Amino acid sequence: MKKTNVGIILIDEKIPFEIGDEVLLKREINNKYDENIIKCIKGKQVIGYVSSDDYTVPEDCLINKNIIPYFKLIDEIQGTVVLTENIIYRKIDDKATNVYIVEVYLPDIENREKEKNKKAEVIIGGTKKEYPYREKIIEMINSDQKSIEGILSLKKEEIIVNENAIGNIKNILYRSNSIIDFTHILNDDISIIIELKEQYKLIGKVKLNKQTENQINKEYLNKIAKDVVRKGLDGKENMHEKLEYIKENNIPDFLFAKILETYIKYSNKDNQFLKKPQFTYIDKQGIMKRALHYLTLNNKNLTFVGERGAGKSTLAETIAWIFNRPAITISFSRDTDKYDIWGYKTIDITKEGEKKVIFIDGPLTKAIRQGYIVIFDEINVADPGVLESMNSVLDHRREVYIPELGQIKAHKNFMAITTENNDTYQGVNKLNEAFRDRFIRIKCLPYESIKDLLIIKNSKLTLEIAEILDSIYKGIRKLIKEGEISEKSLTIRGFENAALSYEPEIVSLKEVLIDCVLNQGDNEDDKKHIMNIINMEVL
Repeated sequence: MKKTNVGIILIDEKIPFEIGDEVLLKREINNKYDENIIKCIKGKQVIGYVSSDDYTVPEDCLINKNIIPYFKLIDEIQGTVVLTENIIYRKIDDKATNVYIVEVYLPDIENREKEKNKKAEVIIGGTKKEYPYREKIIEMINSDQKSIEGILSLKKEEIIVNENAIGNIKNILYRSNSIIDFTHILNDDISIIIELKEQYKLIGKVKLNKQTENQINKEYLNKIAKDVVRKGLDGKENMHEKLEYIKENNIPDFLFAKILETYIKYSNKDNQFLKKPQFTYIDKQGIMKRALHYLTLNNKNLTFVGERGAGKSTLAETIAWIFNRPAITISFSRDTDKYDIWGYKTIDITKEGEKKVIFIDGPLTKAIRQGYIVIFDEINVADPGVLESMNSVLDHRREVYIPELGQIKAHKNFMAITTENNDTYQGVNKLNEAFRDRFIRIKCLPYESIKDLLIIKNSKLTLEIAEILDSIYKGIRKLIKEGEISEKSLTIRGFENAALSYEPEIVSLKEVLIDCVLNQGDNEDDKKHIMNIINMEVL
């Protein structure tokens, strides 16, 4: 349940309302003036209605149409009066509109919807000869009943209806994955809803509770992970690190299992582009979970947008590691042309000494052919004409025509990720809409605190120094928010360099901060402000 407020407009302003009064909200079905009408009842009397217009609703309150979806789950909503003062929002013909605030608790629609999906699908086998009662069940479902309730008997490995076996348990699927090996997790003799599929195949659906669902997901993930290691698709130690990472970053087990199912064997030549980043992405915003989900959908590409040093490149490299795919990074500039990304023709000398024209694959061509993840760094500084040439391989077609090679179909594991600086930075271009629309865009917000990040970057960094660096970072961010300095004067990478470079026997902390942080300032005025913060924090 979640708490929120609604505004109530009284039918008669003389009706007394007091703090603590209990009311009920109910829909008024078939109202010819407003299909979203919700009446407010005190005792047995309708005393008013939930606000229906933005100008009559108090601040932080929902209007009636926002409440309507909850009535799909419950018939009435209880509320309590929390404010008795009249609130005047607008005067119409010199008459004030009075609204009262009522606190209500609404059911959690999102969790209710998730509950609907927590079902295992049981494939029911068997013939008429083996299970005579089966035909009667099919007739009943075909006639006036869409489904019939039965019992899932794991001990007998059969489905029972009215004490008659109607078929055997052929398979059990959850999220399209077979969990027949995990029947020990399910309760025996639990209720199953039996339906028809394609007019003759019987299937059943078993509702799972959260604990059972979690256990199935965990055991299925462990099974897939062991299979991946056994087949030599990934190393045991590397897999252990990935399992730890997804646990630390709240990535669902079933999502990572789905990713593991895409693992393939790459050649030794390809493996040089397959590696764990030096530092994995620290996810404080839930970005990683969303990004991995989007990339498991067909033909989806991602763009990460944010300030310099917000971890966009590290995020992309960590994703490549989790997907266990070789990654090639293409850093764009205004001078990057089509040949730099697609490749070019050149002259080769054969063993016999003959000259031969060959085509050298560019990084994007290699990624498309071999199933790599290509990371386009700082995509919004690229020439629009270069980007336009990629459109066909980034949409549902997943193919491109290269004159020297003909039509090339992208490997099923090919993915594209772009990183993009905020458009406030100098030298960036506005991306063409056709190219931009081929990517799901995720905003990478700047870190509120960088203390943990700095300690990870340099394990020898003391907590005291990390906190000083963090205070300076927060001070600079505050100046940016207040409009005192430009956001271009702040770079997390500068603080990372300071954390890595600080060595008291060689260079002082203030000197490191001047070299790595202060000198990154956008202008002299910004540098003066930053120096003031450094002087306050470092003696």
